[in-house]
Amino acid sequence: MRHAVVTGGAKGIGLGVVRELAGEGWHCTVFDADPAGRAAADEVGGAFALVDVTRPDELRAAFADAVGRFGPLHGLVNSAGINRVGPSAELAPEDWRRVIDIDLSGTFFACQAAYPHLVPGGAIVNVASVLATRALPGRVAYAAAKHGVVGITRVLAVEWADRPIRVNAIAPSWTDTPLIRNQLAAGEIDLSMLDRVPFGRLAAVEEIVGAVSFLLGEKASFITGQTLAIDGGYTWAG
Repeated sequence: MRHAVVTGGAKGIGLGVVRELAGEGWHCTVFDADPAGRAAADEVGGAFALVDVTRPDELRAAFADAVGRFGPLHGLVNSAGINRVGPSAELAPEDWRRVIDIDLSGTFFACQAAYPHLVPGGAIVNVASVLATRALPGRVAYAAAKHGVVGITRVLAVEWADRPIRVNAIAPSWTDTPLIRNQLAAGEIDLSMLDRVPFGRLAAVEEIVGAVSFLLGEKASFITGQTLAIDGGYTWAG
């Protein structure tokens, strides 16, 4: 059985990935700082580890334990992430650091900790964002982090090709997740943003996770270093 670790698998896109992969016969180990990740793992017969992705020592220990229990690692999906919204001139240093620590550094630390355990032909999929290529006011930390995720993806794809380990990313636009619903409720975003999405709606999680499964699988065996936009046409809408 193929074994995948999914960071941020307690909810949102990460939870959708866990369900998708489990439905395709993968064993999924969920890494999350939210104890709700245990319910996600239990739902699919997987395993859970309470892990803070900003702590490399916790990640190294968690990967070693997961591989010791469930066998070599075939895939890693880095979905752990947060956002802080507000005017750039007023963004608190702690908010900047927290987004960068989780979204960017956490992605790199997880890749680094997974590397010794990935089988030849294994694959990593990082969750970036359309905001890695488009500017949206009030999201400076998030945009910086997701730009960095794309950069990490490209460098590791080249550097680790000799294993071979493939490293790709997806770049979703606004997706119907708890994060987006919370931002809508807080008035940090409004649905007028969908005027810039040619399909005119939020993506469903189910419309995102199929691409993750594809990029982890054998049909994508010659694809690496790429960032796939899953955005309903937003990137090219002007």
